[in-house]
Amino acid sequence: MWSAFLLGIAVSLAANVAAAPALEWKPVLVAGWPPVALLLSVELLAHRPAGRVRAELGGGEDSEGDADRYRVHGDPLLQRARRVDARHRELHQRPVSAESLRKELRIGAGRSRQLVALVRSP
Repeated sequence: MWSAFLLGIAVSLAANVAAAPALEWKPVLVAGWPPVALLLSVELLAHRPAGRVRAELGGGEDSEGDADRYRVHGDPLLQRARRVDARHRELHQRPVSAESLRKELRIGAGRSRQLVALVRSP
């Protein structure tokens, strides 16, 4: 997989440089930057710490324990989620969805689902 990705980067780089208006360093640099930026961003994403990746993907295997931990410790995000839910209920006469909450609070999908479960629980 990595070899195909690197081949694609090389071909894209070559095509961009070939399409540069002049073979001077500035146009070549501008033309060659997008494939290099893609390669660097993929490298950054591939080398993230495992704990951070697990947290972004929804908390791993003990997400119910995380939900209880947030309930017990008074998570400020939970308080904001409750305010958003109350405002949403006033406007639309139904509870806020996880997707709406995710967009409003600018959080991940897994975390928004946890918050919706906490907001809807008694």
